[in-house]
Amino acid sequence: MGRWPWQTIPIDFRNPVVALSGEIDMSNAVGIAHSVKPLIEAGGPIVIDVSGVTFIDSTGVQALFAVVDALGDRGCVVLHGVNGTVRKIIDLIQLQSVRPNIHIIDCTVLALAS
Repeated sequence: MGRWPWQTIPIDFRNPVVALSGEIDMSNAVGIAHSVKPLIEAGGPIVIDVSGVTFIDSTGVQALFAVVDALGDRGCVVLHGVNGTVRKIIDLIQLQSVRPNIHIIDCTVLALAS
């Protein structure tokens, strides 16, 4: 606890990327929406790189829902680098069909930028 599993990688000042890593669970999921609050307020696409995430539980998924819902019709969330266990969870809950303003990208190109 106390250590947040993400960082913002400023690829371009207009298009920052939030890179999550490690496990996202009940102990740290609540901080995700808080950390991207300025991006939500600005609107537009929010890119979240999950290529470094090894596990996500239901509270982590709910945190992603909170970001998508807070953004509303002012933009979309792009989950980048979805693979492994995270891919299985995303597929299981059919995330894209539940929230139309979320987009899933499998490749891990953004992981190379860090």
